[in-house]
Amino acid sequence: MSKTAPYEMINGLSEVIGKYDAVILDLWGVVHDGVTPYPSSIAAMTALKEAGIPVALLSNAPRRSSVVVGRMEDMGISRDLYGPAVASGEVAYAQLVARSDPWYAKLGRKVLMVGPVRDMSMFENQDVEIVTEVDDADWVLITGPNEDHDPVSKYEDLLHALKARDLPVLCPNPDREVIRGGKRIICAGAIAGRYEELGGNVRWEGKPLASAYDFCLQMFDAGPDAKLLVVGDSISTDIAGSNNAGLDVALVTGGIHAEELDAPRGTLPEREKLDALLAATGRHITYAMGDFCW
Repeated sequence: MSKTAPYEMINGLSEVIGKYDAVILDLWGVVHDGVTPYPSSIAAMTALKEAGIPVALLSNAPRRSSVVVGRMEDMGISRDLYGPAVASGEVAYAQLVARSDPWYAKLGRKVLMVGPVRDMSMFENQDVEIVTEVDDADWVLITGPNEDHDPVSKYEDLLHALKARDLPVLCPNPDREVIRGGKRIICAGAIAGRYEELGGNVRWEGKPLASAYDFCLQMFDAGPDAKLLVVGDSISTDIAGSNNAGLDVALVTGGIHAEELDAPRGTLPEREKLDALLAATGRHITYAMGDFCW
């Protein structure tokens, strides 16, 4: 990778937003923690709206976008603060309905689901039969652990059984872990990643894949020359995805990496620690900020 310009440490978006025409926001770790909005996020979204900067949301959530919007409203985040809301589940859902991509075209009707009931929106208006036994399944959808605090090891026997039948697995959330209400829990990506380690066939949808950004940008017509800024907190998904898409990105250091950077939300880490994390992952950022704030 060629040497990139050094990133700026900023205290809020207002310092740099004048360079941009639109913003793509991550949700979990940036706007909310899965339970509650962070104290400064609604004010920041409101300031973006008042500044006339359109906002799109792009979240690695393994469910329909409409479910994500509803959940945000439940948290008190008004629908008029953002434009398109794209969940990675919606990217997968569109593929499941179309069945035009060769990988999806081969999937049968009988699907085994690993994940909580709240992700059942992935099957809306589809001709599928949900089965509960590995031997009955044509393919598998993994949206997360069945119970929030399950470890990956709980699924080891199941994954070996899936591999014995070489069942294809669809994972519409590449995230390995997330912090929900202050507690670290695994995501779908941790379980599907283990299946891939076993030699299993996994189709991923969501960040950091370029297809997720393409899907979002198709809904978010900011114009071909629009200068976009992505705001995210995960090096492996938000930053990697932004780098892949060639977009400027602000890393919220107080999200998933706060502990390893030794900098609680709202504080900026020591530059040496952030430099080391970026060097270890081979990623680059445009800005670092302690919190998503104006």
